Amino acid sequence: MSNVKPSTKRIIVNEEAKPYVSPLTSFDIYLENYHKLMKQLKKEADVRQLRSILKSDITTHIRDLILHGAYDALVLTRPDQHIVWVNDGFQEMTGYPKSFAIGKRPGFLQGALTSKKTKQEIRESLEMERTSTFSILNYRKNGETYTCQIKIVPLYNTKKELTHFMALEKESKAA
Repeated sequence: MSNVKPSTKRIIVNEEAKPYVSPLTSFDIYLENYHKLMKQLKKEADVRQLRSILKSDITTHIRDLILHGAYDALVLTRPDQHIVWVNDGFQEMTGYPKSFAIGKRPGFLQGALTSKKTKQEIRESLEMERTSTFSILNYRKNGETYTCQIKIVPLYNTKKELTHFMALEKESKAA
């Protein structure tokens, strides 16, 4: 058992100092660090899974994007835009299980209110194989809409041939 004692605060009541034990102060600090650690571990797991799927080492640039980027979901597609892998955050953000997404194109997340202009810009960006960032209205499994910030990054093999697209997706919180 640990010898660590909870922090104490003294509160003056009727001019007398009474000890007040506040274990929540240290627990709050613990929770904040715990959540940061868990987020980092999930990102490291995403890097390992991508390495496994791509059957090669990923570039430092891609690794840094994942480890230091702000995203809720990662989506990996073939050049024909069919999904080959999504991380755990994908289901948390969209409501769709991984097994449902695999083999589909990401367009299944779009609907009637999704901007046709943005969809066209995404298609053009993919055709030009360039890294691009977009904001698009998507739909969760339950039909609820959400705004999604998407950074699409083309991935190449050692012969400079396009092998996949990776999308880092983050839900935009309403103000």
